[in-house]
Amino acid sequence: MIAAVCGVVGAGAGIAGAGAHEGHGKSRHFDRGFHLGGPVHADLVVPDHQGGFRTVTLDRGAVKTVSGDQLTIAEGTKKATYKDVTLTIPATAKIRRNGDSAQLSDLQAGDLVSIVTTGDKTFVKAKAPRAKHDD
Repeated sequence: MIAAVCGVVGAGAGIAGAGAHEGHGKSRHFDRGFHLGGPVHADLVVPDHQGGFRTVTLDRGAVKTVSGDQLTIAEGTKKATYKDVTLTIPATAKIRRNGDSAQLSDLQAGDLVSIVTTGDKTFVKAKAPRAKHDD
């Protein structure tokens, strides 16, 4: 359900669907969202299975700092920052960095991140930026 709604928002929101559903493994859309200019922030209202509605929030950008349960990111793309935001990441959040399970403290400045929050669930996907070679 979340993946279908997010697909309407754009390629970047596809990260939300992949990240918001356990069991999908690695997202093949993670890098693509940064290159295609997908959304850097979105609030979606989607129907739930109980006949009501649920809000899904997506934030995307680069890690600036991590302090305790606070994650500050520069929302935007590699070339432009929309704004800096500080998010409180709950201890129950599912966090992956470079495809592996991680803790919030494992994230590093410059990591590319997508954070999806829906109800009481938070999903964080992070990827270290590619190293530049001077060959």
